[in-house]
Amino acid sequence: MKMSFLRSLQLVPIVSAFFLLALPDAKAEKGQDSIAAMLAVMESQSPVDIRSENAVFQKLPALKFDFSSGTPLSVINNGSPDEEKTIRANVPLDAGSLKFSGNKWDLAQFHFHAPSEHLLNGHASDMEMHLVFSDSQDHLLVVSRWIEEGAFNSALDPIFSHLPQTTTEQLDIASFNLNTLLPGNLESFRYTGSLTTPPFTEGVNWIQLAQPLNLSGGQIDAFNALFPDGNTREAQPLNGRVILTDVPGFATTDPALEADLLLQAELGLIPHGDAHEIQLLDGKVMSASEPMLVTAVPEPESYLMLLAGLGLMGFIVRRRVAKEGLTGSFA
Repeated sequence: MKMSFLRSLQLVPIVSAFFLLALPDAKAEKGQDSIAAMLAVMESQSPVDIRSENAVFQKLPALKFDFSSGTPLSVINNGSPDEEKTIRANVPLDAGSLKFSGNKWDLAQFHFHAPSEHLLNGHASDMEMHLVFSDSQDHLLVVSRWIEEGAFNSALDPIFSHLPQTTTEQLDIASFNLNTLLPGNLESFRYTGSLTTPPFTEGVNWIQLAQPLNLSGGQIDAFNALFPDGNTREAQPLNGRVILTDVPGFATTDPALEADLLLQAELGLIPHGDAHEIQLLDGKVMSASEPMLVTAVPEPESYLMLLAGLGLMGFIVRRRVAKEGLTGSFA
């Protein structure tokens, strides 16, 4: 069956309009039902189980932290014992930053979960700390660190000895050394995921530091008393994502997964990073780009611009046909 080319162009704006109207209005969706509906189609959620068989060893871009050694903190309880709440320490602007892969991220706050949200080969630690950063375009990055029971932590004692018990309490600390939150060894696991609390927004860059932080049993118990049922989201499926690591000896990736990563690099599906090398199991070196930045999601305005452009294209062609008397058809 044939249709004139001109008639096809006339239908393009109409079809585009129906497509536009069919798009979900994400900004209008509210409540738990909307979140559940969005989660049903999301495939890059956090936290995850960081397993040796799903990791690829490679040289990763260096992490360059610039943290204040004497910044004030505002520590709040945003809703214990609710499992989606936490104890959060807000930091002033310019108190801390992270630079890597040519981008700068500013520290906004850090908070805690018990037990840990991320697993290591199926194992959960006693707690986990999240340092939340954002860049100039409001993209999010979380530097996470496992917490294990060990020696008394004097650096974090000003917080854990006076944890706010309710949402009406606020703990103000005049001077805190943010550098005490970082390990001496910055080897890590990196992947792209989501927030671990509603609305579970995806496109969050995760850097899980391999070296754990220690808190005493008493300090951990003080936190657990506020969250007797924990405040942790369960591990989510990787759905084909690859975890990158520079921890020697951790990855036991099979050749099939490495071949898949190589194919992604060749097809340009590993975007937005500095060039670096991946050491394959057979000793060969592969050049690729690190999958670490946010995937762009078109805004509704983009679809409106597309619709307007298609309409304009149809108008121009109709003018040309009328002027030149061009006719024809396509199968």
